[in-house]
Amino acid sequence: MSRISMADRPLPPLFEAYPRLAMTISWMSIGDWPTPVMHAKSFSADVGVPNFYVKREDLSHAICGGNKPRGLEFLLADARAKDRASILTFSSVGSHHICRTAWHARRIGMDTTAVVVDQAMARYVRANLLFGLQAGARYVHANYFTIVPRSVHELLSHRNWRHGHPPYFIPPGGTSPRACLGHVSAALELKRQVDAGALPEPDCIYVPMGSMGTAAGLLLGVRLAGLKCRVVGVAVSYRWYCTPGRAARLARATLALMRRHDPSVPPVRISASDIDVVPTALGEGYARFTESSIEWAERMRKGEGLDMDGTYGAKTLDGAMQYISNRHLRGMTHLFWHTFHALSPPEPDESLVSRIPARFRRYLHDAPQPLDARLIQ
Repeated sequence: MSRISMADRPLPPLFEAYPRLAMTISWMSIGDWPTPVMHAKSFSADVGVPNFYVKREDLSHAICGGNKPRGLEFLLADARAKDRASILTFSSVGSHHICRTAWHARRIGMDTTAVVVDQAMARYVRANLLFGLQAGARYVHANYFTIVPRSVHELLSHRNWRHGHPPYFIPPGGTSPRACLGHVSAALELKRQVDAGALPEPDCIYVPMGSMGTAAGLLLGVRLAGLKCRVVGVAVSYRWYCTPGRAARLARATLALMRRHDPSVPPVRISASDIDVVPTALGEGYARFTESSIEWAERMRKGEGLDMDGTYGAKTLDGAMQYISNRHLRGMTHLFWHTFHALSPPEPDESLVSRIPARFRRYLHDAPQPLDARLIQ
């Protein structure tokens, strides 16, 4: 089976642009596309940037949205096409990727095992953990020294095998060339919205750089779409990891995957000079909130009613405003890629609590970091 789709859902713009890909690359419909673009008029007036727009990825799914469904449409379809019935991945305990992977995988009958490390406490971390547990995910504790060997152990353990097959492995953040196809398609979707007059062609697109799949997919996609906008990634995980060179290599690997399946895909050139990275919004590290980013999130919520998390969205907005100010770009057109969708987890009843490994139960009662109180979730 080369492609999995739903009859009442249109094909992604990627397959309409390159029909041969639809014959050999598996895909399944998860999200509600296209996600709308809004002109953030009140925020624009507040900050003195008249043309500030927001791509509403938070509206990609009514229950379990954000930016992750774009990649999962390709990853879960590939897993099912390969007769896999379980997923293995790893990340941090409050990962947006893990809980969304578990929820969407469960809907098609797949189990998820997640090897996770601890992280700074926030309300969204608790919500994501509970949501993932409700979706049946099994969480395995590790640290930064043991996460790889523990993941290999889980991959080889017959506990996670189904019907004689090992679990389908998804890298951290759900990031791989196959997953990046979702954001290549997103750039083609954006081109249609520009052509339809939903917004002027942006001069800059601002995205979080954690595992970098969103940035790399858009970097390739804007080239294929013929858009001249510049992708600006804001480092939100690790400065040493979020580099232009690494993003460009991932984009080129995604292009190579596309051209293996369809040689008619243009061999566009992508280099590290094609993307900018803002490293100065990270603060003390991953998932540790900063005063300046929370202030920007508060101004966006006041102006547009949009909620953000302090790990990705708020820092990306902070980095975007730094980039605009430092380069004197207030008169240009800017597009903020809004990836955060707050989940509604269940109340932790006795049954759910009993399934939480002892090492993670502190996330049910530990106080969030102080700045978290200023985010409405």
